Amino acid sequence: MRAWWARCCGAALLALAPTAWGCGVCVEDKVAATYDYAVVQKAAATGKAMVYCEVKGPFDARRLRNAARQVRGLDTASVRVSPQPAAMSFALDTAQQSPQSAVAALQKALPDSRVAIVRLITAGELAANAAGH
Repeated sequence: MRAWWARCCGAALLALAPTAWGCGVCVEDKVAATYDYAVVQKAAATGKAMVYCEVKGPFDARRLRNAARQVRGLDTASVRVSPQPAAMSFALDTAQQSPQSAVAALQKALPDSRVAIVRLITAGELAANAAGH
């Protein structure tokens, strides 16, 4: 009887245990939500950096993409957005503009939201990673 009760309790606990997924709080969740292997590989091949950002405030993917079109050096085809966690990423030609300036331009176009860099992977880092694989 005890073994049966223990198995039932164990099964109930497993059924109630939450599934492991990102909660959106840590940087890794925001990067993972907008990561696109093909975009990263293209950025590495073309000497661009990858910029990963969090977005706070009202989230509108269309407005984010429209704002990105106005940013010098930003590869608009590389823009990836995620509503949960609220994040975006893009490839950037840092010879045209620094990541900080690019995000400032996004911020200016989205005054009701806050856009901030959470991770920057330079062109050199991308090239080194691509060469190592």
